Amino acid sequence: MRSIPTMNNLVAAALMCTTAVFAACGEADVEADAAPVVSVALTFVAPGEGAQFVADQVGVDGDLVAKIPVQLSVTGSPAKVVLTRGGRIVGSADANGVGSIEVAQAGEEALIAVAYDAANAPVASDEVVVVVKEPVVANCRANLDLYKIPYTVGPAMQGVPDPVTMPTPINGIEYRYVESTTRRTKIVADCNLVLSLLRAAPALRARNVVEVADIGIYNYRCIGGGVPPGCTLSQHAQAKAIDIAGVTDRDGVYYNVTTDWVIDPDGQKTCEAPTVPGKDTFLHEMICAIKANRVWNIVLTPNFNSAHRDHFHVDLTPGSDTINKQHRTSALPLGND
Repeated sequence: MRSIPTMNNLVAAALMCTTAVFAACGEADVEADAAPVVSVALTFVAPGEGAQFVADQVGVDGDLVAKIPVQLSVTGSPAKVVLTRGGRIVGSADANGVGSIEVAQAGEEALIAVAYDAANAPVASDEVVVVVKEPVVANCRANLDLYKIPYTVGPAMQGVPDPVTMPTPINGIEYRYVESTTRRTKIVADCNLVLSLLRAAPALRARNVVEVADIGIYNYRCIGGGVPPGCTLSQHAQAKAIDIAGVTDRDGVYYNVTTDWVIDPDGQKTCEAPTVPGKDTFLHEMICAIKANRVWNIVLTPNFNSAHRDHFHVDLTPGSDTINKQHRTSALPLGND
């Protein structure tokens, strides 16, 4: 005689099937109840499209930057979220989509957020255009004030429009007259040159440079020599130029422009020519990076002529923008040397 299942037996059988995660009830049921895969997506909440910021705060590297807070709306669980601008990684966002970046270079450019999975593959992205502007200040000294570094005005110097005195180190960089064994305790120059030294410091420190050896800053003379008046003043006469003989890194290694710079062949641009690995490459990359950052208007390297074989001449000639090579057969206008 066949037994008839009671209601309690049916309920118990159903519970057993559930408890066993449908192991005895068919694989199709297991697949139907599997957790759905959550895709990753992200969207900028802030900054908004076209948001504008001013580079008027001191960043972690000592440069003036725009500090930009970032908020993303994130769906799913990316392994990481990276923020890029101009092809460079500038920051990251946490699991809640919160981050921040520092931007020194003024301009209008896309800020891109990219989410990656555990295999380091990009799975989602979003972007907004962000505008960074230079600070608008009344004069050079107001620019110095943004760095929050003490300085004094003066002393008066013949030919120098706006002399200031700033104690060293300048933004982390020491200075030494090349023939001296002791470091300078201060830099006395036109305000604009001091400002340029502040701006050059991040690129120097990024290469572990701790000290600059210089041939000099102020020399009241004409271009090419001679005593004013009746000539065009050198930028040195206005304390708006410095001649860099070499640099020392944190390991005590000295990079000597005279002996370590290999003159580039004719017909090849200074910042594009192949270099000799080691100190020559270091010096080329350093001076070209600083020029690319628009720190100095004119840069003359040993490529230019024999008078510059032992130093980099850098100055602030108004309206100029060049890093010059040799010109053995022509005399081009090159600004104030």
